[in-house]
Amino acid sequence: MKNKTTLSFLLIIALAFISNAQSPKRYYNKVFTNVRIDSNQVYGNNYTYDVTKGQIGLTNEDLTLDIYTPIGDTLKNRPLIIWAHGGSFMGGTKDDKDIVYFCNEFAKRGFVCVSINYRLGFELPIDSIAAVRTVYRALQDGRAAIRYMRSKANNYQIDKDRVYFGGTSAGAFIALNVAFLNSPEEVPSYVDTMPRLEPNTNLRFGLDGIEGLTNTIEESSSIHGIINFCGATKTTNWMDDTYSRNIPIISMHGTQDGTVPYGTRTIFLNDLTPIPEQVPLPIIPVQGSYDIDRHADKMGYASKFYTWYGADHVPYIDYDTNPTAAAYMDTLMRFTVKHVYEDFLGLGTVDGLEENTPPCDFNNGDTLPCLTAIKDKVARLQNILPFPNPCTDSFSLENNTGKELSISIKSLLGQTVLEHQSAEKLINVITTGIPSGLYLLQIDHKKASHKIRIQH
Repeated sequence: MKNKTTLSFLLIIALAFISNAQSPKRYYNKVFTNVRIDSNQVYGNNYTYDVTKGQIGLTNEDLTLDIYTPIGDTLKNRPLIIWAHGGSFMGGTKDDKDIVYFCNEFAKRGFVCVSINYRLGFELPIDSIAAVRTVYRALQDGRAAIRYMRSKANNYQIDKDRVYFGGTSAGAFIALNVAFLNSPEEVPSYVDTMPRLEPNTNLRFGLDGIEGLTNTIEESSSIHGIINFCGATKTTNWMDDTYSRNIPIISMHGTQDGTVPYGTRTIFLNDLTPIPEQVPLPIIPVQGSYDIDRHADKMGYASKFYTWYGADHVPYIDYDTNPTAAAYMDTLMRFTVKHVYEDFLGLGTVDGLEENTPPCDFNNGDTLPCLTAIKDKVARLQNILPFPNPCTDSFSLENNTGKELSISIKSLLGQTVLEHQSAEKLINVITTGIPSGLYLLQIDHKKASHKIRIQH
């Protein structure tokens, strides 16, 4: 009888463990079926530009957003993702199908999601000054939307300490610069941050400070993570202040993007409009996702980057009608959901897409993928073996790289049970307290990684 009782008890424990291991993970799996949308909430009001009559005029515009929440969710503190649409700052709306898709997909995973409208349009003539001023106005609206949603935290059960900003193309410009362009010293002098005067014939009047006057809600416009799909920033130098460098970034971009450069390139007006190529009109040089990720890696900032080799601008945009675009969207979701869960929320390791290998030295599309550097790093990591293995209370690694290594021990179900970092030549890892069993030892250096099975 005792043996039967013991066997039954162990069976119950095993079934409970399997059930728990296979149960849906909030924020990773879709745990809700339906989503509520509170549409056309006015989050602010500001002056924009109206070119519909063939001339530039000043128009006062209400700015609206839609709020997506999972129906049936009772959690009190939920992370928020604000999404901004693409359209080259000339078109697009909060109802663009990719943005609506992102909002629904993440709301079903337990997030509060928001899609925003923001001010569009360039002053004439369209040049580098007009371009930066256009992005600056949209940036002010993005900050106003963040402040508005923080003011609604109690209404929508939002965790103010988990606010993220994502976007496609122009929307990704906003997401990146909400983080990077955050001090008056970084704003180019020609933007003119003096208080805006009454509307007058001088088109380039003051645009006010970074926070703008779209609303004057007294909440923070800070964010805690960036989702960048095919975006860019004016300069990666803006990433180096204390605030910016502590914001993790998730980026995806195609190497053959002819609209927003994958690397560093000048954007031309005919990249954005159907002006004949024979009339090249340069607007502004920018640095795309490749340079952003490369700078982040060089400086030790948190960045996860996936390269679409050979892809043009937003290759996922027709996901609902084109099988190739649908495959790009599937890649986008598997990569983004994984790294939001792991790197933004810090909730452990899940399945999905890891970073792939970007070109070693990309120069405006003129170079082929170069894998040598990463392969060399992996080969060196493969020579680092734990001893003893099996181990009891500790094991050691001989570090032949001369660099700091990140070491983690994970269960076979992917749960991290220990993390360690060291640049010592002989690394000693204490494993006291880890239950006996089989584990995966993962050794990482930059974008190179190697896994070894160990027994404890």
